[in-house]
Amino acid sequence: MRIGKKTRDLALSAFSRRDFLKLVGVSAGAAVLNACAPRVESPTALPSPGIQPTATPDPRKLCFVLWDHQLAQYNFKPRRPNVPLPQTCPLYSGARNPLTPEWQAYWRGILQVCNPGMSETAFELSWKSLIDPTRAFTNHSNPEMGDFVMGSLTCGGATHEMVTGEAEGRYMRIHTLNTRQSPPPIPVTTDEIDITRHFFATTGSSQRLADGSYAVYGFPQFTNCIVPLVSRDDTDLIALERIKIVTNIQRPYNT
Repeated sequence: MRIGKKTRDLALSAFSRRDFLKLVGVSAGAAVLNACAPRVESPTALPSPGIQPTATPDPRKLCFVLWDHQLAQYNFKPRRPNVPLPQTCPLYSGARNPLTPEWQAYWRGILQVCNPGMSETAFELSWKSLIDPTRAFTNHSNPEMGDFVMGSLTCGGATHEMVTGEAEGRYMRIHTLNTRQSPPPIPVTTDEIDITRHFFATTGSSQRLADGSYAVYGFPQFTNCIVPLVSRDDTDLIALERIKIVTNIQRPYNT
């Protein structure tokens, strides 16, 4: 599935990983802060047209998925300082979700919308690298052999919508995209993507920042490597120690 030039031209044109795209739910009144958890700074003007940030709290109940170096279980350091690892965080279900051709087309579609201007050749090379059996999201399934399976997981730096905001034991229930149903329509612009049901693939590093934290980067395959948050139901659970409550969409990177 390929999105044509006219469609790509409708998407926002000035994207960068550090700008975090402004992928928010417009109808829900969400906004992007130029900030990274846990430190929240005042919003500043964004370089691209479209949504401007605001300090008004999002009406939804939101949680931020903590980066690895924010977790006590990793002694507040990267999991493997000498070998950068994807900041994947499995959801409670641990589901392996077979992706139908429609779901595959949807994932490709949102990647194309979020990375306009890529040549067809470059996109296909990046796509094949992203879904290689050794990668974090396909995780030993083999899409090239017709075994396209994606795990129920997210990444540190994501912002997700909680169902009630009340803990269920040691877990919090969040909204997900249900792979047993049809995927959402492939969007024309980034504004149509509900970022709380998606996330950006992030990787840790041993690079120390001035504030004492460690740099978090995106996956190298795409400038904006967006992934659908999938499960085999409309919701799933995430461990309480992996999240913090926030009032706005947060940037997934701290660089």
